[in-house]
Amino acid sequence: MDLMRKSSESLAGRISYLYMSGLNIIETGSESKTIHKLWVRGGFPESYLAVDDTTAMDWLEDLIRTYLERDLPQLGFRVPATRMRRLWTMLAHLQGEPVNYSKLGANLEIDGKTVSHYIDILSDLLLVRRLEPWHANSQRY
Repeated sequence: MDLMRKSSESLAGRISYLYMSGLNIIETGSESKTIHKLWVRGGFPESYLAVDDTTAMDWLEDLIRTYLERDLPQLGFRVPATRMRRLWTMLAHLQGEPVNYSKLGANLEIDGKTVSHYIDILSDLLLVRRLEPWHANSQRY
C-alpha cells in the first residue's frame, strides 16, 4: 500500500491483485498432528515452522504488537493500539457469528459507528475477513 501511495500514476488497468493466505492443510498434510499444529500456530511459516509452541506464540505476539503499535500509525490510522487489540480479540471470539457493533462498542467504550470504522480498517489491511450474508433480507407480504 505504501508503494501504491508513492506512485505518481493510478496504475488503473495495469495492476493485478493476488490474495495469498498462510499455509493450509493441503500444504502441511492431513495427519492429526500437523492439523493440530496448524490450528494452534497458524499459517505463517515462521510460526508454523518454529521449534516449539512457545517460540511460535512469541513470534505471533511480536507480529501483532508491531503491526498494531508501529505499522498502523505509519499507514496513517490513528487508532489506540490497545483498543484495536481488544477489538481484534473480541472478533476472534465471534468467529462465524453475526457482529453486533453496538454490543462490541459498549464493551470497548465507543459507539457502534466507530467499531464499524475500526473493523473496516482491519478488513482493508487484510487482518480480518468480513463475510457478507448469503441470504437476502425479505419481508413477508
